[in-house]
Amino acid sequence: MAKFNNIPKKYLNQFAKLNKVTSRSKFPEEIEEELIQKGKEEELIYLNEQFKFPTNYLSICQVESNFPEKSETPEKFISTLVNEGIILNSQINTEWQPPLTPQIKICAIRHEGSSVYIKLVEERVTTRKSGYNSITTSYAFLTSMVIHFGPEELIELRCSPKDAKKYIEYILKVMGFAAPYKFFMVPKLTRAAADELCALLSAGVASKQISLPSTVGSLKFNAKKSINLDNDKEFKSITAAIEELGLPTDDTMDIQCFYSYTDQKTNIVVEVKFEVNIKSSYFKFTAAVPEVVVDHVLDTLVIVNNGNVLTTTEEQVKQA
Repeated sequence: MAKFNNIPKKYLNQFAKLNKVTSRSKFPEEIEEELIQKGKEEELIYLNEQFKFPTNYLSICQVESNFPEKSETPEKFISTLVNEGIILNSQINTEWQPPLTPQIKICAIRHEGSSVYIKLVEERVTTRKSGYNSITTSYAFLTSMVIHFGPEELIELRCSPKDAKKYIEYILKVMGFAAPYKFFMVPKLTRAAADELCALLSAGVASKQISLPSTVGSLKFNAKKSINLDNDKEFKSITAAIEELGLPTDDTMDIQCFYSYTDQKTNIVVEVKFEVNIKSSYFKFTAAVPEVVVDHVLDTLVIVNNGNVLTTTEEQVKQA
């Protein structure tokens, strides 16, 4: 069994190639062993940590009041988890596999500076065909969140919008907040905010869907690989032709963006791809990215928010 199973296979293979290790037709554990023999265990540990806390969707939750006394610092929060039997003292800064149940459980935790990273697991079921019959099996559904304790108190959610309420309420209860829970989601991803986000990240636009006040409804444009629609002459000519018909092309519904990031420690190149859905106001990575990329995007989202909080109560999240 692979020791560093948080690392996506594509990045393990890329790291192997950079270090002249053949990955073709090999199991991950074989690749890892050869890399360790080449003195690359420290880098493997680093990469495994970078991908430990899965990120798909990314949103920021703010609560109306300050964090409760028993969770007002990372140290007090972790002590609360231990004292209330949610985790063991020996599990701090580790990852483990608790028995699967429908109830949310913590399965990894890391204290880093003023933040605490948490991986959550719950049992979910799926049905698949087997011969003429259907078989119901369970699996571990993983998500994660990061609690930032200061100077600005934030809870970073890495789940889909439809699951946000469940995970927010779970962690607020653990932290000691009293129901009913009052919180806000930020920022509101307007068209202007999405444009600012892409500009700050120096990200190109790979896809754009625009709403048209016509019987067509909407049009979606997909660029060829590495083409930035915002700089593409053909795309500008097409939208100009649409505008000549008297139809505006500035009502963007969602955009997909891309940029490359080179990790300084391992030299792997991460092709970062993300979607900003303006209609439903959510941010989503479309492929696995390392923690350093998530942190950079989170910092950029905070800048974009610029103090303009979208008041989204628990009821609004529930209806999303």
